[in-house]
Amino acid sequence: MLDDELYRGAYGIGAEFGHMRAVPEGHLCGCGIRGCFEQYASGNALLRHAREAIHASPDIAKNLLARGDGTIEGLTGRQVTAAAQDGDTVAIAAFNTTGQWLGALCASLVAALDPEAIVIGGGVIDAGDILLTPTRDSMNRLIPFTGKRPAPVIVPATLGNDAGLVGVADLARR
Repeated sequence: MLDDELYRGAYGIGAEFGHMRAVPEGHLCGCGIRGCFEQYASGNALLRHAREAIHASPDIAKNLLARGDGTIEGLTGRQVTAAAQDGDTVAIAAFNTTGQWLGALCASLVAALDPEAIVIGGGVIDAGDILLTPTRDSMNRLIPFTGKRPAPVIVPATLGNDAGLVGVADLARR
């Protein structure tokens, strides 16, 4: 939002912050470029982080694997979230990695836009503080001018994963 209006940019795709490049020649994104934050700080990224940890240490990840069909490919984001809520260390580590990347994105946005608040949506936000705590910690560690001004608050979107759909429907009414 900019001056209480949805910022859409010159061609209607403004504020696609998840598609800012974080890792040169990183993972290929659906938008066509490599290394978007979306590939490191999203629900799909959470699954990638969990699957990489399982692949690296399958013995440690037996509990997490058992929540799905027993295969790495059969694991879902909801299962990783439930495991993290139950204290599974591999699932919590996947959230910590995702939160570190999301916090880095937030810190970049703070440097560029100096927002009062950052609202995080999408399905992964259902994890609440399991995601938001490492995100806030990362952002606060990485924002420029720490101590010179208040850091923005990071809050979950009240509509969760439906926020985008509700927003589009609202725009269509106008």
